[in-house]
Amino acid sequence: MVNPFTLVHSEVSLIRLRLKRPFKTALGSKTDTVNAVVRLRLQSSAEGRGEASSSVVWASTRPARLASTLRRLAKKFHGRDARTLASEIWDEAGTVPPAASAFECALAEAEALTAGTDLWHRCGAAKTQLTTDLTLSAEGPGATRSAARTAAEEGFRTLKIKVGTKGDFARVEAAHQAGGKPRIILDGNQKLGLSGSLRLLDKCLKKNMRIVLLEQPVSADNPNEFLECARRSPVPVAADESLRSIDDACRIIDSGVRAAFNIKLSKTGFEKSLRIASLAHASGTPLMIGCMQESSAGLATSASLAAGTGWFSFVDLDSDHLLAEGPEGPFVRSGPVLRRR
Repeated sequence: MVNPFTLVHSEVSLIRLRLKRPFKTALGSKTDTVNAVVRLRLQSSAEGRGEASSSVVWASTRPARLASTLRRLAKKFHGRDARTLASEIWDEAGTVPPAASAFECALAEAEALTAGTDLWHRCGAAKTQLTTDLTLSAEGPGATRSAARTAAEEGFRTLKIKVGTKGDFARVEAAHQAGGKPRIILDGNQKLGLSGSLRLLDKCLKKNMRIVLLEQPVSADNPNEFLECARRSPVPVAADESLRSIDDACRIIDSGVRAAFNIKLSKTGFEKSLRIASLAHASGTPLMIGCMQESSAGLATSASLAAGTGWFSFVDLDSDHLLAEGPEGPFVRSGPVLRRR
């Protein structure tokens, strides 16, 4: 008997996408991104696409490593039932989570289509659109002021500002003054530290800035410092790099601290991300959906998860807006709004 869920074909390729302007964080700078794309087809003829974004920081996410891992996964699982592979994919991918996620997302899309639905419906079909923030890179006050002013003109009301480098307060103040007093998310990329986080928050709040979230201010290798920061922070502290598994989610929830979860499929894939989101929703933990530097097409599964469940208070799916080009996906952007086609 023919099984319509059997994986029968795969293609892996690399795409280079230019950024509109150089993007700087506390961890490095990029002018473009080279992403690995995997396309999978099942016996039913349904196809799924996954995209893994490369990084200048982690060797495991360099383009060649991403592509080779995807090819290895495709070879190993050829002829297998897509519905049985979620955990095996992550075991086989090892230390290359974005590749595992891309492969799993491609399979999940093809599997859903074979079953007569799609990932948005599978997640609940709660919303047809999302309103995203816009991320500003770690530049000087002048460049930040200009970028914030442009963002306000484009309709963005929430800005995520990269901090953890020199001149953090001046950068945040420039965005606050130029961007129509927007809601602000501070993203420390593990470089602020506990004392630095509290000092920066204190200065910003004394100036009546609308700081709504502090994202990953401390090293992911120091979970106790993260919990202490969350205990002492006057705003919720979001776990990004500190949230890499269901166990991490349970530990943070059980601690009782005022934390939020930044779910990125590149870290935890589709199935684990959905389970973590369910735990957070049940416990009242605020949720943020994040991205790397995926194209519009690469954001499809993340957008389906966030819009489908309707559980996410913070939406950081702006990577397609930061790119000068890229393949289109099932959600169409108009300024800060991602709307399902």
